[in-house]
Amino acid sequence: GIFDRKLRYFTADGQLVPTPQEAELEQRQAKEQALLEKERERQAKEKLAQKLRELGIDPDTI
Repeated sequence: GIFDRKLRYFTADGQLVPTPQEAELEQRQAKEQALLEKERERQAKEKLAQKLRELGIDPDTI
């Protein structure tokens, strides 16, 4: 079918099939998002460890 003035493929249920470039972009964005989430988790873990240290608790022993 035609989408955005371009001939494109659609699935049987009407979903637009991404071009290779669109699929690559989606994968890159998903990877970047996963890296950002991992960094947020690392920062949260470090913040909690610092709080435990402030309370006199060694986070490596619990």
